[in-house]
Amino acid sequence: MIALIRYSVPGSRTEEFTAGARAILEVLAAQPGYVRGQLGRSVDEPALWALVSEWEGAGFYRRALSAARMDMYPLMTLMINEPSAFEGVYGLPEPPLGGV
Repeated sequence: MIALIRYSVPGSRTEEFTAGARAILEVLAAQPGYVRGQLGRSVDEPALWALVSEWEGAGFYRRALSAARMDMYPLMTLMINEPSAFEGVYGLPEPPLGGV
């Protein structure tokens, strides 16, 4: 299961946001069912950010959100209100290390 939370962050709040997003990701990473995650920034629209994580299932993700809610609260005004949980329907394996 893939989770995608997008944020619209004014330039003046970038430092505050990145510190808060890192804290959120660290809390999520400590939760059962967490597979991996990262914070990304749009190359075309620098105010648009995404916190992306992968989970063993939706239940793990929903419980993790409860654990992270206090860290998420300060950034909620920057969050884009849209669905965040996506079921994987197709994927390819990662390429082997060292190239093709």
